[in-house]
Amino acid sequence: MKKENIMTMVKTTNADGSKETKGIYQLEEGEEQFYGILGTGYGINFVHCFSMGHKNKENFWERVFAYRIIPNQDHAKLLKKATGEDYLSVEFYELA
Repeated sequence: MKKENIMTMVKTTNADGSKETKGIYQLEEGEEQFYGILGTGYGINFVHCFSMGHKNKENFWERVFAYRIIPNQDHAKLLKKATGEDYLSVEFYELA
């Protein structure tokens, strides 16, 4: 894990508009074996992939620790063919 490969996500936590930030680390090849996978998100950008994970996985915000961008994922290719837009595949991980 390199410190320069951190995505910082922000969410509004209360009705008063306070915000919470979270750093998510990009894993290097082979590091994923040390973490538990939460799932794979497909989207037009990283934030879209993250929001899909947040929407579909219980306690995603609290659990997510790291991510890995997956090149040439078949599902992303099918979405591009259907919509004409490029899609990204991102695997999200939690501490094991």
